[in-house]
Amino acid sequence: MSEFANLVPATGSLASYFNEFFFSFPFAFWALVLIMLVVSIGSYAARQLTFGGAVAAYLVGFGPTWVLGFGALTTLLLFFMAAGVLGKLAKRAISFDVMKIHKKGGRRDAAQVYANGLMALVSALLYAFNPSLPFLVMFGSAVGEAASDTFASEVGILSKTKPVSIITGRPMKAGLSGAVSPLGLASGLVGAVLIALCMWGCFLPITAKSALAASVIALSSFFGCLLDSVLGATVQAHYYDEVNDRITERPVVDGRVLPLERGLRWVDNDVVNLVSNVVSAILGMSLALIIT
Repeated sequence: MSEFANLVPATGSLASYFNEFFFSFPFAFWALVLIMLVVSIGSYAARQLTFGGAVAAYLVGFGPTWVLGFGALTTLLLFFMAAGVLGKLAKRAISFDVMKIHKKGGRRDAAQVYANGLMALVSALLYAFNPSLPFLVMFGSAVGEAASDTFASEVGILSKTKPVSIITGRPMKAGLSGAVSPLGLASGLVGAVLIALCMWGCFLPITAKSALAASVIALSSFFGCLLDSVLGATVQAHYYDEVNDRITERPVVDGRVLPLERGLRWVDNDVVNLVSNVVSAILGMSLALIIT
């Protein structure tokens, strides 16, 4: 059995039983290599990821699964599949003008994958050196923040209520970073709780302490989602497109270099996502240290 996956305490969950079964095979490592290849290639074929994004997803998925077992893969796949479904639904429902606001298209590239998944990989590696609850919570908080932000963005953009700035409360155009709506906030909370419950079911026994740990995951994940909106409204770069008379996150449109409207030019959505994810993961770990 994998010396790393063996560090995760058995909880009686389906993931625990599958870990014991799968990692007892002598060729478990290569079997996992094949499984992750199938998942990555399938995501690329389904046009959810670019080629670079598929390579990044392979690395981000393989590391946590080898260290933490199939509970990690279950948690990551839950986020990824939910994000894919919500993204396709949102793309069908939103207008072309809203799509033009965003810097990148629907397929996630390597930078987007690392911005949302790097801390999950780091958390798993830290757990390999120090197998303890805080690093499990850190992993869950990292994945939970990515899920919370994705749920808030993809579902919130469908809100019939006009979004407002999270800083000033003034109305904003749907799709702009920093804009929030009741539907988006509620969806972000659902995403955070969903990952927290998945982590509880895969990694933690049914105890009061586990319930507290799951609550920490949900809390830190949703905090990261809110921080993402705050950073999006303040420091993320937005540009003014005079020809189309709109604010956009794209620095160049139709070969035209656009003037900076607000924020810092080097801070794009990937930077905001990475910072929010790092803060959420560290917050979750810190709170877990307190409760343990």
